Amino acid sequence: MKWKTRLRNSLAHPRGLAHRELRRVVAIVGSRLRGRLLDVGCGSKPYADLLSAAESYVGLDTAATMHGLERVDVVGTALALPFHGCRFDSVLCTEVLEHTPEPLTALQEIWRVTKPGGLLLLTVPMSEQLHEEPSDFYRFTHYGARHLLDKAGFRVLEVHARGGPWLELGYRTSSLLYSTLGARRDPDGRLHTRPLVGPPVVALCLIVQAVALVTDRLWAPPLSTIGYALLAERPPGAVG
Repeated sequence: MKWKTRLRNSLAHPRGLAHRELRRVVAIVGSRLRGRLLDVGCGSKPYADLLSAAESYVGLDTAATMHGLERVDVVGTALALPFHGCRFDSVLCTEVLEHTPEPLTALQEIWRVTKPGGLLLLTVPMSEQLHEEPSDFYRFTHYGARHLLDKAGFRVLEVHARGGPWLELGYRTSSLLYSTLGARRDPDGRLHTRPLVGPPVVALCLIVQAVALVTDRLWAPPLSTIGYALLAERPPGAVG
């Protein structure tokens, strides 16, 4: 597991393309997340270094998170955030909504704790294999994510696709190769690299992802993507 943590954003990681795309979109928008910031589903806080504009950073996650509680500040759930209303200037929520049985309720809770005029950076997957089962409920188009944000009371300001179809294909192929051939799955759903087969499969994953990255930069028709990042605002005059 340690090598995967160290190489998280490298193409040598079988999920490297997805991790790189997430960092890219957080880097684009992260400087606009200011003041008191809440990270819903923070895990190990992999994007903390991109959020230096925030004056304070509160990370929330469930007690059952597979990432451990070492960097979690508050234990709780997105369906009932343990904070008073209008508490935060900014909210980050990356790859959480698909694990939430009632995503609209989660967004309404985020709206409640966000100050009027505050920003939410939300990322959701569109193309992803089953993971963190059985708590894996949804995939989202940008139309679906925008619809939920609108219903929750947010105003969508920007939508960023996380790569094009070639990047998606390379990522899904790499993830499939590693999950089925290069690793074994323990009873908790965690993947562990197979001692003999794993290393050559990881090398093949690197090649697949590198080819996909180059191809996507040359030609990325807007047909599909790994997922989306949406920047949304609780309108300044919104009360409730």
